[in-house]
Amino acid sequence: MNWRLADGRIENTHGGWVNETHSLTHQLKPGDGSFAVSVRLGLMDSSDTASQVVGFAGFKIGAVGHRNHYLSNVLHDLNGSFASELAQASPVAAGITTDGRLRIGELYSEKQFDFAQLDEATLILSGIYSNGRLAMSVALARGEEQIAWLDAEIERESLSGNIALACHGLNLPRLYKRSAEDIDHPRFWFSGWEAAGSKLSANSNQTIGPILWSQYTLHESALTMMVFLATMEVKANQTVELQARSGSSWNTIAESAVDSLSSSARFRIENWDSRIDQEYRIAYRWNTANGPRVDYWSGTVRKNPAEDKSIVLAGLSCSNSELFPNRFLVDNLLTQDPDLVYFSGDQIYESNGGYWIVPAKTESDVPRAALNYLGKFWLSILGFRDLLKDRPTVMTPDDHDVYSNDLWGKGGIPMGKDRCFGGYTMHADWVKMVEYTQMGNRPDPYDEAPIAQGIRVYTTSLDIGGASFALINDRKFKSAPGDVIDAMEPLFAMRGERNTPRMDTINETNFDTRLLDRPDLELLGQRQLDFLRQWGRDGTKLRAVLSQSAFCQPHHLMVADMDSNGWPQSGRKRALEAIREANAVMITGDLHFATLVQQGIDDWEDAGWSFTVPSVSTQTHRAWRPTVEGKNRLPGMPDYTGRYLDGWGNKITVWAAANPYSFLVEDSYDGEGADTLRYLQKSGQGYGIVRFHPKDNTVTFESWPVFGDFRGPESHEPHPGFPKTISMQ
Repeated sequence: MNWRLADGRIENTHGGWVNETHSLTHQLKPGDGSFAVSVRLGLMDSSDTASQVVGFAGFKIGAVGHRNHYLSNVLHDLNGSFASELAQASPVAAGITTDGRLRIGELYSEKQFDFAQLDEATLILSGIYSNGRLAMSVALARGEEQIAWLDAEIERESLSGNIALACHGLNLPRLYKRSAEDIDHPRFWFSGWEAAGSKLSANSNQTIGPILWSQYTLHESALTMMVFLATMEVKANQTVELQARSGSSWNTIAESAVDSLSSSARFRIENWDSRIDQEYRIAYRWNTANGPRVDYWSGTVRKNPAEDKSIVLAGLSCSNSELFPNRFLVDNLLTQDPDLVYFSGDQIYESNGGYWIVPAKTESDVPRAALNYLGKFWLSILGFRDLLKDRPTVMTPDDHDVYSNDLWGKGGIPMGKDRCFGGYTMHADWVKMVEYTQMGNRPDPYDEAPIAQGIRVYTTSLDIGGASFALINDRKFKSAPGDVIDAMEPLFAMRGERNTPRMDTINETNFDTRLLDRPDLELLGQRQLDFLRQWGRDGTKLRAVLSQSAFCQPHHLMVADMDSNGWPQSGRKRALEAIREANAVMITGDLHFATLVQQGIDDWEDAGWSFTVPSVSTQTHRAWRPTVEGKNRLPGMPDYTGRYLDGWGNKITVWAAANPYSFLVEDSYDGEGADTLRYLQKSGQGYGIVRFHPKDNTVTFESWPVFGDFRGPESHEPHPGFPKTISMQ
């Protein structure tokens, strides 16, 4: 969001802490060798720099992420969560400072030039790496005249990874939440970037864009597809083509305009032949530095499976960007070959990419806040693009997707005095853009009517073979803690304070949380309850409800959490009754670890089964660790299973809980990225698989760790407590 391409130059348009532009096609390879890099650069404006923060402009070399991969390396400087555990040697910075010095690593020259007189110059960096020593020289030239230079030697165990251009404040703090605000330092433009040498490797196929990925659904012969593109200049082509293969030729069957705010295009094709696999490709015509070009992105729209075929759903949830591009996970899923991919929420977190959010309070804030979001969203989904292009995909945004730490939507109202009184904190146009990027490829909604602020409701269903999936949102209509503030007065008295922004978290064991329920409090809202009852009337298919969070609280991070769907209890009851009428299982995320619970309304096990999938890449502190023995625990089952009351007094029967750090995953993989893989495994992260078997009317729940060489379910062990097969009767 801080860069643009203009007049053949890369321009740093805004301040900030994470201003780097990486080369994806050229990296420093391991071993000894030499290299030379140069670039022309100049100030973006001629304003007086004396009163501004001292800035740095130049190169970063040897940037390595959690594993040495040209995409992972872009995020070499993340901190916080588990990124610091996987961090490798920092890159070497070399260039100029705005107070007239040259820099190599931590070495700075004395002042050598008058920065205020620097209009345009060439920065030249050369180096030789041999036997653990890096000899480098950086010089600044104007035309043929060399006006400043600096030599240095650095001891370094290895030197490989990305090379990048950088422009930011000189002293970068390593902070988890880096500001996204414009920081007061001079901004530069760059052009004519060149690199050569025996230390460099080059791969012209290592590019991303302009077409980033596609995601689609096929429902009752209607194809709905979203295509995402890199943000382009204003004068770029604003039309994308959808083409289908016919024999040896390709025919354009639809065109769509690019939505500038979301940088996406949407196709809706009626009467699609769902009886056959159909190859498609996206075509985009654009002007490169070397002239006009057409880029393509290809995939397959799968035929609708036979009614008696087993349907496999892959469930993904809660994705930070530290493990971008998630290659181990994607390779595992490609081996499992699901029929449907479900992202259940928190596709992004506010810290994704290593930079914090841009607020959008007014309409004028929305375009830059959209760029802020898109960069984070791309980092979460780009790695999965080989999975999404060939099978249906659905997403449900959760609280962090719309930049909220917990969300009580209350029918789409804007947030008022503080978070616990509900509503959306960001401008409605921005919220609608986010929801469109994640849900725009769903089938037509059950009810088109918007809610408060014009926010849309995407509630609908998707049929795949002998299975039907209800796509709902359990945050959008939910009541807020502030709605029961009067009932919380005894709790405030216990605490000795009235801290309303944190009133949603209850740790007092002597407080009866059932007092916080009222019959009029909402969870799903009447519209979604009506939808579920109508959807459930046709009993010929196996059924699943897909939403963000379980309708109970199967964790003990606190006694009771109003962010969980264990509250409000009356709203939970109405939701479970509608889902029970449909004879559906429930698939959710949000918890960060896998659980399998049989819900109870009036008695234990009188309602449906609820499966929570593990997180993709999020450090978790949640776990199911009861302090009392579960009732009716079956012989041989773990001591945390059985019948319980959750923190809200709801009846739940726990069958499985893959608590992080409580089990050992046996995996012989010891190749590149092994440290990343081991962290994923011990922290309980991974993905869910749900198998729907229409022939015998059963459903199987599986929770899988990520393996380095996944050879199929028969060769590896799932998380403890899984798989579990249940009869829908």
